[in-house]
Amino acid sequence: MIEWFNQLNTLQQIFTLIAIPSTLIVVLQTILLMFGIGEGGGDMDGSDLHVDTSQSSDVIGDDGLSLFTIRGIMAFLCISGWSGMAFAGTSMNSVLAIFLSTLCGFIALVGMAYIIKIMLSLQSSGNIDLANAIGKVGQVYIPIPGNAKGSGKITVVVQGSFSEISAITNETETLKTGEAVRVVATDETGFLVVERLRK
Repeated sequence: MIEWFNQLNTLQQIFTLIAIPSTLIVVLQTILLMFGIGEGGGDMDGSDLHVDTSQSSDVIGDDGLSLFTIRGIMAFLCISGWSGMAFAGTSMNSVLAIFLSTLCGFIALVGMAYIIKIMLSLQSSGNIDLANAIGKVGQVYIPIPGNAKGSGKITVVVQGSFSEISAITNETETLKTGEAVRVVATDETGFLVVERLRK
């Protein structure tokens, strides 16, 4: 390995030192992703829908491309490193080799952003429609401050899925953990509006 590295010219060595670590990180990210680790992480540029379910990630991405994510940057370094090493091994001018390798890396960066965008759109298609929770009876999981002064969480079955969803209440008193509540509406921010279940 050392002999092979020493046979490379200076520019190839620089590109190799960029390519090898970034490739190892990309491989590690891919392995972790296969086991569901780091699925959302810092890569997904989305809004908090205040929903956690046992069946889906419920992350909604925005319509733009998230170019500068960890995966995107690693893909850029990996592709530009290996392509730069290949270009630098030819009779090509060094400046042109650097330019072409950077271009290849940028294409990989944009490609990764598109892949993440597609993955997010597929994930969001399985999201819970909060309107289907209206009329359902649930239980307070995290206390909900009265007079809509803050949010808590309730557990409720929606669309056949046991979900933990953020909620607010117009009741004057705080709804405590374990209290039964009924969902009466949703608000524009994506919270459920609940009231104490009267017997």
